[in-house]
Amino acid sequence: MTRKKKSRSLKRIHGVKTGAIQKLKREAGHDRQTGKRVKNTTKSVFQKFLDENPEAKKDLIKDQQTAAHKSAMNDQEKANKAQAKAAELEEKAQRRAAKLKQKLEEKEQGSGEQNDGDLLDRLDQNFLDDIY
Repeated sequence: MTRKKKSRSLKRIHGVKTGAIQKLKREAGHDRQTGKRVKNTTKSVFQKFLDENPEAKKDLIKDQQTAAHKSAMNDQEKANKAQAKAAELEEKAQRRAAKLKQKLEEKEQGSGEQNDGDLLDRLDQNFLDDIY
């Protein structure tokens, strides 16, 4: 069995595998994403289509405006919902605080009534909760 003749040098194989930067730049040609100030930019297929069809360009602008308007409305709705939720939570917190305050006042009034008598009076009235 004979060996196959080597067709490429190791340097060429390595260049293909790694993709030498200069070689790739040369093959790519002009870079479209360099910026707007660069002259001789090649237009994309979509941009060429928009240049040929002004109606499509108007439709595109209209669609972009409606999408922007929708997103602004959604943002506004989300902000309104968040404000309503915050107000609701604040109201709940106020109600809880009022309930706790009432309970504390009732406990103070109730404990004041219970502590008025002597131990023997409390035994007669069956208030054995506080006595251990």
